[in-house]
Amino acid sequence: MTVPENRSRKSGVDELDVTLLDALHVNPRVSFERLGAALNISAVTAARRWQRLSDSGRAWVSAVPGARLALSAAVFEVEAEPGRLLEVGQTLAGIPQVGSVYFTAGEFDVLALVFAADMKSLTALLLERLAQLPGIARTRAHIGLRWHSGVQWRLGAIDIGQQRSVIDESESGTRRTARDSSLDPADRALFLALQRDGRARYRDLARDLGATEAQVRRQLAALTRRGMLNFRTDFTRSEGGWPAELVLWLTVPHHELDTAGADIALWPETRICVSTIGAANLLVMAQVHQITDLSEILDRIHRAFPTVVVADQRLVLRPCKSWGRMLDSDGHGHAVIPVDPWAPITDRPRSETAPD
Repeated sequence: MTVPENRSRKSGVDELDVTLLDALHVNPRVSFERLGAALNISAVTAARRWQRLSDSGRAWVSAVPGARLALSAAVFEVEAEPGRLLEVGQTLAGIPQVGSVYFTAGEFDVLALVFAADMKSLTALLLERLAQLPGIARTRAHIGLRWHSGVQWRLGAIDIGQQRSVIDESESGTRRTARDSSLDPADRALFLALQRDGRARYRDLARDLGATEAQVRRQLAALTRRGMLNFRTDFTRSEGGWPAELVLWLTVPHHELDTAGADIALWPETRICVSTIGAANLLVMAQVHQITDLSEILDRIHRAFPTVVVADQRLVLRPCKSWGRMLDSDGHGHAVIPVDPWAPITDRPRSETAPD
């Protein structure tokens, strides 16, 4: 994959940047030494490239829930009162249980992904907090059943050998344990800190958390090994050649739902794929090169799953928040409101600037 020269000049993202980002998608916390060796550049160059992308808000690494962390989730859609769309979106983005917020063109104005420790907490969040926000004319909530995608993406910029060279085999295995919806206070603090900077050094984490470096190393290793915590690399995709994001609501026969979700989640365009309860029971968010790619996506769905009906299709006008990262109108990260599924529903946190 190549990045056109004219786009590189305009955006500051070139082909080497995309290659570096692809490697960081494979292992978001890989050392700069291993990253440089995999890409045939020096560790200093790798570090400098990442620092430039990070400082400009074009790329970031965040901690996300692991496969064994059992959270309750919902897709919350809002029709805003006239003239209050931006206000509603920003208010939603400031709530710690709201992971991501998108302004959309279509039946609803805002789509938000929300998370809570359990169904009781999620119900209270939806009924007592989100539905009561000022500026809202109408809402609709879809309770999540299974997340098929939302963490691991690939850009196709590095080969299999390069992927293997950045994987840390000692940390790649996840021990099969019972799913758990809670983290103890120390683990929760680490989870929130790593949302601010998923590549934070152990000594910096230890200083901020009031622990020793050895304690933080053991704590993080245990959380990842148990499947309670994972990491994802994100970046301003419009500057890498994917300026358009589609929202598709699909109606899938129940006996095909898991298969369709698992299959569509593997498509390179798929950013988010989650099955929900409702007539439209599969949400797909896909990043594409241009809006007209919608037709090809719809054709592919029909070929793969002829019984699936596309119930609704929309365009993301602008992302406002992406897993805790507040975004400006250009899609650059500028602040962090860590996603905290365990926060009291009345919490009104202060936005934090993105780490240097």
